[in-house]
Amino acid sequence: MAGLEKDEKVMADAVGPLEHSLAETPAGQRVRITGHRGGRMLRARLLAMGLNLGREVEVIQNNRGLIIVGINGGRVALGRGISQKILAEPVVPLLTDQRSG
Repeated sequence: MAGLEKDEKVMADAVGPLEHSLAETPAGQRVRITGHRGGRMLRARLLAMGLNLGREVEVIQNNRGLIIVGINGGRVALGRGISQKILAEPVVPLLTDQRSG
């Protein structure tokens, strides 16, 4: 039984191949929020700031402790602790067809 519990913990801690914490995202990159590593209070705080699942944000600044993200024309400052708990994946820009008829 202990082996099964260990496997469930490993699966819960696993992240996708492109998924990383918001704290690891360089400035200027757009990312999509895919999850978080926290409880109800963290989720409520993120929702209050507009950082819900699936939201695309741009990392404006990422230095030692402060991370500033752009959301719908506004800016939100996050501390290092919260930004390490937010999981995100890079947004791949859609390639548009540059050829005209």
